[in-house]
Amino acid sequence: MSTAGSGKYRLERRLGGGGMAEVYAGQAMGAEGFSRRVAIKRVRPGYSDHAGFAQMFVAEAQISSQLVHPNIVSVLDFDRDPEGRLFLVMELVEGKDLDALVGTGMLPLPVVIFVIGEVLRGLGFAHDLPAGAGLRGVVHRDVSPHNVLLSWEGAVKVSDFGIAKTRAASEATASLFIKGKPAYMSPEQANGQRLDGRSDLFAVGVMLWEMLVGQRLFVAEDTRATLAAVLFGQIPRPRAVRAEVPKDLERVTMKLLERDLAARYATAEQGIADLMNCGDAPRSGREALSAVLAERFPDLAPVRQSRARAFAAPPTPAHALPAYSRPTLTAAEPLGHETGPGLGAMMPAPTATMRTRRAPRLAQVLIVLAVMVASAVTAFAIVSAARRPPDPTTTPAGANPGAHAHQPMQP
Repeated sequence: MSTAGSGKYRLERRLGGGGMAEVYAGQAMGAEGFSRRVAIKRVRPGYSDHAGFAQMFVAEAQISSQLVHPNIVSVLDFDRDPEGRLFLVMELVEGKDLDALVGTGMLPLPVVIFVIGEVLRGLGFAHDLPAGAGLRGVVHRDVSPHNVLLSWEGAVKVSDFGIAKTRAASEATASLFIKGKPAYMSPEQANGQRLDGRSDLFAVGVMLWEMLVGQRLFVAEDTRATLAAVLFGQIPRPRAVRAEVPKDLERVTMKLLERDLAARYATAEQGIADLMNCGDAPRSGREALSAVLAERFPDLAPVRQSRARAFAAPPTPAHALPAYSRPTLTAAEPLGHETGPGLGAMMPAPTATMRTRRAPRLAQVLIVLAVMVASAVTAFAIVSAARRPPDPTTTPAGANPGAHAHQPMQP
């Protein structure tokens, strides 16, 4: 296990990487045993010594430090390790990226809308960020499912802001970038034109189209053919490929995918407004996403006590729920193996609150016992009265006082 930043950070397992840098899960170490889990992106040997690349990497760190938003991965620190390699310290998002989730199959429409809406919120914040020198806004330039991180708790965060500028610092890194994800480039980016936030919105439109249809939008045999498809290829309406796609979602998708900049959404906020007006817009998107992640990755997603208690209750039939709630129920059903006899091992020890709840039950038991005792006393009195010999003074005339002496007692 190696360290970075004079021992402030401890590297653990490798999460991924490319030609320029590698990303690790790690620990931020502090005084008195303090530690926090973080993600560390460390530049590969050789790149830190490249003046142009190092300058761009520093610029990325400076921009990323200003992107403080719930839908953007936070950058916590920037430094060099003992070997002189540059590295970024970021928040660690425990979960999966959007590419992995989409690879599991079609997603419920409310989850699709929620994820795309949250991505747009993060991008909208970046697009409006003052950048100084009379400029305004930061363009991501590498929006794709790989750079959308989803936490097990249902958070959606955009990662790797500024990486496109960093990769363009030399001819080698620029060629790697072009070969990276051309299928999510905007036409103006593929054509080498000046970019603004609308370029990122086109990439979001590609992701939305693919999530609704279940297949890739721009598919070709190589990078050049893919870029040609982005620039000139036909973009079919989602309903032409999958008739179940709602018309309102199709309209939003096609407006994001307009090649004409004037016809495309001008801002991310405009796209969010139209998304939230769609018929399948969720009321509890975060919970729905968390449930889908738990369903699709049952061996990885942590099981929360609140979720276990929810599964212990009898499920509500899907037809009795509104449309936005059905994906949550559907996602929960495969986790049924968490319920049943094995659930008891997950329950906490009795608490004062739990003992308080037993009090009414004890009172009911005492009342029942009191009623039983009273009934027994009454029965004893009746039996005693029946066994008592008859009073001669009250015996009817002509009756034989011993006539009933040997007859069995009636209940």
